[in-house]
Amino acid sequence: MKKNMIALAVAAAMVPGFAAAESKVSGFADIYYTNTDNGTKDKTDDLSVFTANAEVDFESKLSDIVSVRVDTDFALATNGGSNAGLGGNGGGPADSAAIEQAFFAASVAEGVTVIGGVFNNPIGWQAEDVVDWYTVTSTKVYGVLDDQTALYGNNIAGVAVAGDLGPVTVTGAVLNDIGLEAFDKQSIALVVNATPMAGLDVELGYVTQEDKDGVNNDADEIGGAGFTGGVGNVTNFNATYKNAGLTLGFEYMTAEKALDTGLTVMGNYMFTPAVGATIQYSSLDGDGFGGDADTRLSVAGIWNIADNLSVLAEYSTDENHDSDADATNGVDDEGSKDAITLEFIAKF
Repeated sequence: MKKNMIALAVAAAMVPGFAAAESKVSGFADIYYTNTDNGTKDKTDDLSVFTANAEVDFESKLSDIVSVRVDTDFALATNGGSNAGLGGNGGGPADSAAIEQAFFAASVAEGVTVIGGVFNNPIGWQAEDVVDWYTVTSTKVYGVLDDQTALYGNNIAGVAVAGDLGPVTVTGAVLNDIGLEAFDKQSIALVVNATPMAGLDVELGYVTQEDKDGVNNDADEIGGAGFTGGVGNVTNFNATYKNAGLTLGFEYMTAEKALDTGLTVMGNYMFTPAVGATIQYSSLDGDGFGGDADTRLSVAGIWNIADNLSVLAEYSTDENHDSDADATNGVDDEGSKDAITLEFIAKF
């Protein structure tokens, strides 16, 4: 399921069918309605709102060995150009427009590609863009990764080298510290991808990061609940299996601090090419979650009306547990949140 831009860049640089002097513009509009019932003591987060995000992607290969891509994200804005802040799906970039990706991929030798710039985090199961999701809401594990990368979205900046080693593809990267805690330090990432059998893709990823100053990493809550501390070095294993209309996803993640176990389990079945259903469960467990794990369950129906228009209807429920740090700060995040969302994804 994970189709990050490093993988796509490697394919574009390696596959001869990607002809020179080819350029194209693509993207999508993400329009949705969400209704939420926040079961915590603070009811101000309840929503009943329509909103929209959009993305425009530019890609080009003007030479035989180098491809270039720029992805630009847009959010619904108020007068003055700032994000309307209507919630749901992260709400898009804060200033109504932002660069998601801006990178080149150069095939420097047979089976070796160099990628440089800003690109989607190659670590983790869930992709950056909603067009590649099986549900409307993200997983809890994706929330941790997004929290740890200081750039807009779950994105990172640096230089990577991907090598096709036959049974596996290995990508190594030198990056800005992913949390931008130290501008004179780098994060190091290593990702190994393999297809051990037909229909099964597996990935093992590891990334380092500097500790964030002034934060009790053993107490703060993470995963989309206002966490601002670093979890330290992250290890992630994920797998996707596809057979006919069935897609199964699995993810396991652990980190040095606060997070002991992050888990994702997903099952999708397309009854026809146009109609399908998904159930997705994710959880986070560790010192940042009080006595119990934080969980999210999403159940979604999918209707592909046309090649460029899909509709998703989803019910999701979150269970969050307060941490000692939150209680000390007078913030109570403990409780449940239920949401019903209707989403239209129109591609061009």
